[in-house]
Amino acid sequence: MSYTRDLVLEITNSTPMLVGWYSPELVDPQGLRATEVKGVWRWWARAVIGGALFDECMLVGERSDGILRKPTSDEIESISCLVGKILGLGCATRECVEASRFTLKIETLTQDLERRVRSISGAEGYQRMKLLSLGERRERKLINYIPEGATFKVTVDRVRTRYGDAEDLAVKILVLALQLMGVGKGSRRGLGSLDLNSLDSRITIPSELRKLLDEVYNEAKDVVKKYAKECPRINVKPCNERSLPPMPVMSKLTSKDVSVRADINFNITSVYLIRSSSKDPQEMSRDIHNFFVRSERCRKLYDNPKCYDWLRKNLEAWILGLPRAQKGTGYEVTVKGIDRRASPIIVSYHSENNRFGSGVFVTSILSADWPIGMKWTGRGRDRGRNIIVNEEHIVSAMNTALKEFEKFVRKVVMKADYSLDRDRVWP
Repeated sequence: MSYTRDLVLEITNSTPMLVGWYSPELVDPQGLRATEVKGVWRWWARAVIGGALFDECMLVGERSDGILRKPTSDEIESISCLVGKILGLGCATRECVEASRFTLKIETLTQDLERRVRSISGAEGYQRMKLLSLGERRERKLINYIPEGATFKVTVDRVRTRYGDAEDLAVKILVLALQLMGVGKGSRRGLGSLDLNSLDSRITIPSELRKLLDEVYNEAKDVVKKYAKECPRINVKPCNERSLPPMPVMSKLTSKDVSVRADINFNITSVYLIRSSSKDPQEMSRDIHNFFVRSERCRKLYDNPKCYDWLRKNLEAWILGLPRAQKGTGYEVTVKGIDRRASPIIVSYHSENNRFGSGVFVTSILSADWPIGMKWTGRGRDRGRNIIVNEEHIVSAMNTALKEFEKFVRKVVMKADYSLDRDRVWP
């Protein structure tokens, strides 16, 4: 079979990696599986294509099954067609059945990787790893993980070509995805982050993250316009009907562009790169990882594991992801059949060996695909409150979360004048 070698990467995990195996407590002897990388690749491909559709008034969504807004069946088919058929990542829907035009191979370069595997007790600085090691009765159980420093070779070959420019975009999206998100458990919280040590590509890929983000965004819009006729369910809607996107997307629009919370001009998507010359990078990554746990956040902000920050006062901590419940308290979804919603704030960490620079990479994405109802349960007299979610509430909660995050990072990097906007890379 003839093929084109598109990309060869050498990557090293910069944070503990929990990729699982046939049993979730164990680690695959290979260390990193192609399915893990493909999953991250497809998620970001959908976000990139969804952003192009949304900004071009081709993605609006509808309320459905207890979700505030989600893509319509036609929009789902359109995204599947563009990602699977046009970009070449493969699809299996009613109207698009096609195998991927790419093969992805992973080779483990670290010798005796199985001997490097450690138990959970060696990385208790990461709160997520502590939680993973708790059993149903809150007893400790053994969880294995791969410590920092395991190196892998990723090879991407194109087995056939149909839409060359769109397939080139897909390759760039893979590189971007491995910068913005890790792999395995806790991948949205910085675990399983992968440094890009070296890159050999048939196509030109920018060496700066901002330029890569701009190229991916602009080329996605070009692909959507050029190949819309190949996906017949794509339709342009009136832009005045547009609200928050019905799924996580890479967009350049703001909340004002979609007429939500006119008092807050908030980006639909933001990418930040946080660095500190006075803080150990690894320690900084662990601190930021722990922001999403209230007790750890309170310790850093108020030197006390119990506090009433604005996320607690406004009952908006659900924006950090659901479920958020412990010992009978916290946030519970009241919509039947829905119990989870991933965090819209994604964190990855990269060391100085990374091609696109070192630091904590943070991506925030506003979207309306939240359950419309949940209940907060507290202790004492304030035993419970029902929460009805709307788009204004989502923007307010994200605004509160990022303000608290900015204060938290100010403590971490030890700069009284720290501003999150100063570290914004995109848009």
